[in-house]
Amino acid sequence: MHDSPDPQQPRHGARIHTLEPYHFANNLPPEVRTRLREIFAHWAEGEKAESLVREIIDGAPDSLGVRIVAYRFYFYRRRSSEAAHWALSCLAWLSERLGLPGDWRAVTADMADFSRWHAFPRLWLQSLTAYAYNQARLGNEAEALAALAKVESLDPEGKLGAARLRQVFSGPRGDAGMVFAKEYENWRFPAQAGTH
Repeated sequence: MHDSPDPQQPRHGARIHTLEPYHFANNLPPEVRTRLREIFAHWAEGEKAESLVREIIDGAPDSLGVRIVAYRFYFYRRRSSEAAHWALSCLAWLSERLGLPGDWRAVTADMADFSRWHAFPRLWLQSLTAYAYNQARLGNEAEALAALAKVESLDPEGKLGAARLRQVFSGPRGDAGMVFAKEYENWRFPAQAGTH
């Protein structure tokens, strides 16, 4: 499977019944794989690593694999604004191939076969979950919870763990940097209490 859309694939709301697995590494141009090794070699040099990521993006902006590279880079750098942007970019790419609305809020369960766990619907759900995660890190509670609610509505079996993430986001103890403002919130960094 390649990043270009298959003209034989049903579009615009058709249910997807057959999609082969999406192999991330196999869907990267060879030169991008070489650049990935360079990025890891320069990981401690933030500006150099980011410039290499930007070169990858500029060289193949319409590749899903490259968008995933960008997402992962910014996610692991804990730059949640950029990570959220690239999660949405992946979502947009996948929505176009699946014939889904551009606004994730308008997607409903009958628009694609989310239940069979094929590659593109699964990646669509993962991208929206990633978007929710990073919105939570940014403190955007309403947006994060709305995205999670959409994932839950499309994944009733809970394969993505959206219900658990909701507990993490909204429970009395936040986790993994995804902390919304709550009463008695300074449990993790008591020494910094009252410094903001």
